[in-house]
Amino acid sequence: MKPKKRDPIEYLHHAFNVLDEAVFVYDQDMHIRYFNAAAERITQFKREEVIGKKCVKLFQGSICLNNCALCMTAKTGALSERIDFQSPFIRKDGIKRIGSFHAGLLSKEPDGTREVLVALTDISEIHQMKEELRETHSFRNIIGQSQMMRELFQTIRNIAVFDSTVLLQGESGTGKELVAQAIHYESPRAHRRLIKVNCSAFSENLLESELFGHVRGAFTGAVRDRRGRFEEGHGGTLFIDEVGDLTPKVQVSLLRVIQEKEIERVGENATRKVDIRIIAASNKDLFQAVREGGFREDLYYRLNVIPIQLPPLRTRKEDIPYLVEHFIRNWKGMSQKTIQGIAPDVLGVLMEYDWPGNIRELENTIEHACVVCTADTIRVRDLPAPIRNFSHPPAPKGTRQKISREIILEALERSNYNQTRAARLLNLHRITLWRKMKALNIPG
Repeated sequence: MKPKKRDPIEYLHHAFNVLDEAVFVYDQDMHIRYFNAAAERITQFKREEVIGKKCVKLFQGSICLNNCALCMTAKTGALSERIDFQSPFIRKDGIKRIGSFHAGLLSKEPDGTREVLVALTDISEIHQMKEELRETHSFRNIIGQSQMMRELFQTIRNIAVFDSTVLLQGESGTGKELVAQAIHYESPRAHRRLIKVNCSAFSENLLESELFGHVRGAFTGAVRDRRGRFEEGHGGTLFIDEVGDLTPKVQVSLLRVIQEKEIERVGENATRKVDIRIIAASNKDLFQAVREGGFREDLYYRLNVIPIQLPPLRTRKEDIPYLVEHFIRNWKGMSQKTIQGIAPDVLGVLMEYDWPGNIRELENTIEHACVVCTADTIRVRDLPAPIRNFSHPPAPKGTRQKISREIILEALERSNYNQTRAARLLNLHRITLWRKMKALNIPG
């Protein structure tokens, strides 16, 4: 008795339903022709909801952009080609997931008929684990794993979901713009624009026009109406840097925007409503400026709803190794030479220096070292002269080392020469212990 001949279509249908990957097939017009059981589970769409519909029903608002990879496969793909990419996608229930897509042309007929097969794997958990590993010493391009930086990351997460005005204060080069970006992209406004303006870059008249816009003829050179940064950022976030440099006139206008949520273009009497979150930043002590009469008290308190003080680099030197690694890895000249890292004594020099220019100065230092380095490892000689020749001023006469060499050696011995544990025994910061060991010629 001959075995019953299998229907190949039914056979493939059963085979595809065994898979954990979502499998669907669409034609040259992007109409879905096949949808397996895993596709229903992963996308939350039922087969009958999508069969005969365009694939935009599945991926509208996520991967369905101009010239998306799936569309291009249907239109121009060859039988031997395979497209692989990762992209977020939105399930039917509105949950955002991360997918790994593999697409290829299944058939190509002389009459132009095409069929494309797509296999989709939900890799959201794997992606999240990678992000968590990547963010152990970074958060939205802000590098650091010191306690104060971990607290900063948590603060950003806590405040981002609200529209409260934020005031960032800290020395130049501490990363205020990066923090503003992190707040914006962690917030519900992340899909809208982040507009940046530096108050110190404009004269009073130009700054007023830059922020609020102007109408034609408002001043010499105003040949047409122009929207300001507030209108451009409607629905998003406005980052106002160096807010301490605002003139009294512009301070009044800004106060009105915060209070009334409306602006007036320069030369116009009509008001325009704006929906925007404000993040202000300054390297000046604004409270002191208020006391000295250089900054409006009412504006200060309107801006200072959520104050964040950014730490200078000299107070979180344990983050320097991670910052150095990041700057070397992202150096733009890496395509022309390969820098593997820094020599151990270079790290000692970098940890000893006090970094008055903060992270920006460290980044410039690493760029300088990468440019002049002639080997695959940065040496002390590659550092700028002011940094490699830096030394702390000598301690005043009569001062004594509170912790002796013998005490440090005893702590190191008790901790099996683990400097972190030894520092904990001595109630010292690890960097402080490292400095004392260097001063007392204790090998590390």
